[in-house]
Amino acid sequence: MFRATIVAALLLLPALNSSAQETVTRGKNLSVDIAADGRVAISLVGDIWIVPRSGGEASRATNGGPKASRPKWSPDALQIAFHSNADGAHSIWVYDLAAQRARKLSSDGSFDMQPAWHPDQERIVYARDKTGHGFDLWETDLPTGLHWRLTHRPGDETEPAWSADGRDLVFVHHEEERWSLVLRRRGQPDETLVSTTDRLSAPAWRPDGSLVTYLRDIGTATSIEMVILSEPRLVRTYADNEDFEEAPVSWLDRHAMIYAVDGRIRQRLFNSWSSSPLLFRARLEAPARVAPVNNERRALPRIDEPPGRLIIHAGRLYDGLGSAYQPARDIVIDGGRITAVEAHRERPGELVIDMGDLVVMPGYVDARADLDNAVDENFGPLLLTTGVTTLVADSPEAERLNTLWSSKELPGPRVLADNGQLSEESGAMADSMTPGLPGLLQSRQAGLIGVPASIPRRFAEQPSIAVGMTSMVLASRGNGLRPGLALQAELLALTAAGLKPVQALRAAGVNAAAALGVDPFLGRIAVGAVADLVFVDGDPLVEISDAARIVAVVRNGRFFSAAGLIDRAKVGKTVE
Repeated sequence: MFRATIVAALLLLPALNSSAQETVTRGKNLSVDIAADGRVAISLVGDIWIVPRSGGEASRATNGGPKASRPKWSPDALQIAFHSNADGAHSIWVYDLAAQRARKLSSDGSFDMQPAWHPDQERIVYARDKTGHGFDLWETDLPTGLHWRLTHRPGDETEPAWSADGRDLVFVHHEEERWSLVLRRRGQPDETLVSTTDRLSAPAWRPDGSLVTYLRDIGTATSIEMVILSEPRLVRTYADNEDFEEAPVSWLDRHAMIYAVDGRIRQRLFNSWSSSPLLFRARLEAPARVAPVNNERRALPRIDEPPGRLIIHAGRLYDGLGSAYQPARDIVIDGGRITAVEAHRERPGELVIDMGDLVVMPGYVDARADLDNAVDENFGPLLLTTGVTTLVADSPEAERLNTLWSSKELPGPRVLADNGQLSEESGAMADSMTPGLPGLLQSRQAGLIGVPASIPRRFAEQPSIAVGMTSMVLASRGNGLRPGLALQAELLALTAAGLKPVQALRAAGVNAAAALGVDPFLGRIAVGAVADLVFVDGDPLVEISDAARIVAVVRNGRFFSAAGLIDRAKVGKTVE
């Protein structure tokens, strides 16, 4: 079984340094393509490598340029088109083997992927999402650099492939729960060859044009199927019981083909019942030793904490650790710290805030936020209305804002400097296609914080999280939204990718605190923890979108209503 996107980027990863030579014989997410002369191009550790037809020593073609995947040989075997996701920008490149130089074909901020050559070798067809809400097929003319659109259906059109004579185009169409394999013959209406709720991908033409192979994923297994282009059309399973990589079969001629299985190359004759390995060796610079993760305990300075005692009566309390609410609990706060969490009782003469049946939870922690466009100090109260009480940012303003936003006059989240405790691979999962995002963007907080004119699409399909990978850390930098909204979008993305709401909340709570070295002070409601709390009108352990329904917060031991925070942001001073 293959996955559209397997997300592990938010896990803590060790830093690597020093290097030594290592030989590898398989690759992660391997994609292969065979040239007319029999050489095989493979994508391996971010570069394109070339393997002889008989296998053996692989030579690196690209070297240290844009991160490369999905290689496709030109018909004359002198160039290789590939997809690159460098710095979050998905684009199409062409590598010239003679000049040993790559040039970028994509010219704007669109999401471009899956290049395929036209047989005249002057054009490349590819999938492009220009608006952030759907892929269409586009084509570019290499001599002139002109681009034009070939399809414009609802949903996504992806995985284009031209027939060997350049007359017919096949592609995959995905709309809602339906997947279709579509054939476009010159001068004729589009024909749907296969339509199913199973995921389809990676179509490829047999060189004689007699059939098209493709991958079908039924959820528990993947198979290579084929549409025989007879009259009537015939759909047959060609191969199964192998762990196929999500990449097209590549044909040398009408009899011989290669494809990738579990990180290795397999070769097969069309009329054969079995495949055989095409072995390769790639020598690369690999990390020789692993530097330990910087897990030193981070100090949380106590800044401008209020005097006296405050009692929060929680009708329903989620402490950040368990999986259910605790009823009728009192949270005792002295200064800026929690000193007791106990059963509710009458407390004559003490200051008690009773918020009825609202859920009281730990304030949210964004382990990597983007403050570049949000350093106005009056932005702090608005951030608190989203429930974010701590964020980590690579900003020269971090220390100043942390001091300022710890005050009564202009409250805001705790701001911690980014000291590299998270891997550089850590990043956002939300994009323009995240389920539930339109509702978030229509919220009151979005109206106050501001929504960009466009939000980038960063994944071809909804990301998924591997089974058992639950210790995620929420980091929002890179999803295109301003802080606060960015964290709420990530909560939506985490649950859409497979986490339960409680697991997503831990990603923005105890998991983030542990990764940043600030546990047990953040991400939980417990004795000794900082008094950063959020009051939620809803049931966030069941419906994660309710995590954005913030009625009030306690920040640094002080209580603020959402309405009061909005007023503070408007006037930039205390409102009596």
